[in-house]
Amino acid sequence: MNVREAEDLFFSQLRFETRPVAVRLLADRAELGRKPFPMKLNICQLISMARHGGRATAAVPDRMVCAIGASCTGLVKTTPAFVSGEAAVGKYTADAGSGRTFFENTYKLGDGGKVYDAIELAPLGDAVFEPQVVLFYTNPAQVMRLVHSVIRQTGEKVAADTVAEAAVCSAIGFVLGEDRPVIGFPCAGDRRFGGTQNHELVFAAPWHTVRDVMAPNLLEMAKAGPLYPVPPHVLYDPVMPLAYTLEEEDL
Repeated sequence: MNVREAEDLFFSQLRFETRPVAVRLLADRAELGRKPFPMKLNICQLISMARHGGRATAAVPDRMVCAIGASCTGLVKTTPAFVSGEAAVGKYTADAGSGRTFFENTYKLGDGGKVYDAIELAPLGDAVFEPQVVLFYTNPAQVMRLVHSVIRQTGEKVAADTVAEAAVCSAIGFVLGEDRPVIGFPCAGDRRFGGTQNHELVFAAPWHTVRDVMAPNLLEMAKAGPLYPVPPHVLYDPVMPLAYTLEEEDL
């Protein structure tokens, strides 16, 4: 299954509001398939361009603003304010100690040092590169089906990031580091800069899992009936106000 077939399948079964996004990280920016923008942008802005506007993009860390996003994706070594926990004080946590724990629970490839030097993104169906990560922006009912498509053979649970900070970048880092899917709760920055809506969650998965596990399982699951939206059960006798109820003498 290629990227176009995968996107078409997920859209037909789950009716996403925006397009899935293909992501790859590169150690050498010279390998990018396109030039980065000549301005500084956050990763969530680039994701928004891909999922809303169908635009392929690329970026390098010296043309980014968001330090936590770059730290999560290994584009820089995790910066000191996140190592110490100071960045969370007052905003998310009461003190640096709890802030340090907060950021320890935010998955960051940069904790081990700089890993990559560039990121490339595109709508999944239009990607001209082999994706490493696929991002789905979904609602909870769609996440339910994505989870089921992962665990159909194993029954094992899908990880969820409940720190709710740098969620999409942390999810990208998690998939690259752990090679398994994760659910994320979009952070304030993703909502502010990327336009993420109140009802949206993030589901990130390795491309090989999307292609080889989730897509075939969606097709199998659909044999039992529509996956989304879940059809209501309507075969029951309704109870209505007396004035609206047909009585024997009305027949």
